Amino acid sequence: MIDLSTQSFEGEKKEELEEKLEDVKLKQQEKETIDRATSYNMPYVNLKETPIAKDVLSLVSEREARQAGILSFYKVKDMVRVAIVDPEDEESVAAVEKLEKDTGFKISLFLTSAPSFNYAAEFYKQIVIPKKKEEIGLTAKSLQSAQKQIKNLSDLKKKIHEVSATEVVNIILAGAIISKASDIHIEPEENDIKLRYRLDGILHNIAELDKEVYDKLLSRIKLVAGLKINVNDIPQDGRITVKLEQGDIDLRISVLPSGYGESIVMRLLGTGATELDITKLGFQSREQELLLKLITKPTGMILTTGPTGSGKTTTLYACLNQVNSPEVKIITLENPIEYRLAGVQQTPINPEKGMTFAGGLRSILRQDPDIVMVGEIRDEETAEIASQAALTGHLVFSTLHTNDAAGAIPRLLNMGLRPHTVAPSLAGVIGQRLVRRLCQKCRQSYTPSVDEVKKLKTDLGNSFPKEGVKKLYKAKAKGCAKCGKIGFQGRVGLYELIEITKEMKELINQRASSLEIEKLARKQGMITMRQDGMLKVIAGATSLVEVERVV
Repeated sequence: MIDLSTQSFEGEKKEELEEKLEDVKLKQQEKETIDRATSYNMPYVNLKETPIAKDVLSLVSEREARQAGILSFYKVKDMVRVAIVDPEDEESVAAVEKLEKDTGFKISLFLTSAPSFNYAAEFYKQIVIPKKKEEIGLTAKSLQSAQKQIKNLSDLKKKIHEVSATEVVNIILAGAIISKASDIHIEPEENDIKLRYRLDGILHNIAELDKEVYDKLLSRIKLVAGLKINVNDIPQDGRITVKLEQGDIDLRISVLPSGYGESIVMRLLGTGATELDITKLGFQSREQELLLKLITKPTGMILTTGPTGSGKTTTLYACLNQVNSPEVKIITLENPIEYRLAGVQQTPINPEKGMTFAGGLRSILRQDPDIVMVGEIRDEETAEIASQAALTGHLVFSTLHTNDAAGAIPRLLNMGLRPHTVAPSLAGVIGQRLVRRLCQKCRQSYTPSVDEVKKLKTDLGNSFPKEGVKKLYKAKAKGCAKCGKIGFQGRVGLYELIEITKEMKELINQRASSLEIEKLARKQGMITMRQDGMLKVIAGATSLVEVERVV
């Protein structure tokens, strides 16, 4: 009679022994791989113990990965980590070089074992792989090639329907760079996909895309920006940096679910569209002279005010550019860093990791700076630290959200600062807006009406020209090729500047209203943003309609 229980027990023991032997064998293989990595002077990776980013995995198809023994598993900024089984294999090396060329990413190689590689390759079953590799890369070379095909918006509108779906993203970006767009909007609707550019603060329809092009465009942008391709029901944010000969271009990507798909907005940073020169921003001569005097003071706080998109940060960068020299240490705290300034230590904030404006400001003050720029004063804590820094030997620049320059002082007091802190720390306040410049090639002159002249006289008062106004300019209805048939090209600032004089400090200590502060500032020679706008209308830089729209 056979003892079945004994037979079963012996079978289990045999399986357990085989598992242990297999485990020992695998550990030995990993040890040998670690030794090989040391001999090759390469980092080692065990893919069983490492996160595998499925979006990055799809940079190499499963067939190519298994055939060449390479596998892309993680991405940090523009660096892709690639696991390789045999770094001496010619096919493996060629595959790595092709991956670098196709995607434009830098490659960081890691040695891995065959069992580790096979384990990671199983993740291919969980992802949807793009059919064509060319849908993935976004390189400087491909973008510069697209730029050569486009000279203006008319070229773009024609070209966008001629190129293949995989080239559309390069054409769209090239067109945005050439036209100096600040944002690209790709908006799915019921029957088509709208492409719009924000030019000089105004959105313009550029083209309509079909669904197939949109799907490929969305997948490509998500992949390059490090977003999840298979997630389409939550907002996602990412970033892409493209290195060009004229400087880096940073793209801030926002993807948002909508009724007919995912809406994409790409903000372009660092395109060099604005010249950081105080003398070219559009200040009137008195205001320019006063600002240059204020920023050469060794201490004090200078604020720029206005709504989002009014050019506040650009004005501060121009101020920093003016005072930047080897003799002074300048540190900035920004969200995000919009322009790169040589010789300036620029620090991005990161609230998720505890790096706030207030906390960051405390830290950078320990770095012994002479000049500090804080991207924005949002709360009492930041305002208090910035004011104290201005009182203790630093020149401080920052921005504040108020409607005009006079409103900044009550705003600081409402935040919780005391008058005897604000009065001695504040040196000056700038209020500003941006208006579109008339295209100087196609602008049209006309004789102003009686009402228009009356309006100019009322707004300008003593600043109205003694000889009167015989001619004004307006935008040509259909524009010209130079301005992309818009009638406007570029923007210019409208400014008002309050100097904190002895009399102004007395008003601050009395907690005066913004109306009282503006009244004293005008008495001391300040022109308002509206008056500045009217002077620019008379000079032919912009139109009366444009100033009325903005101020």
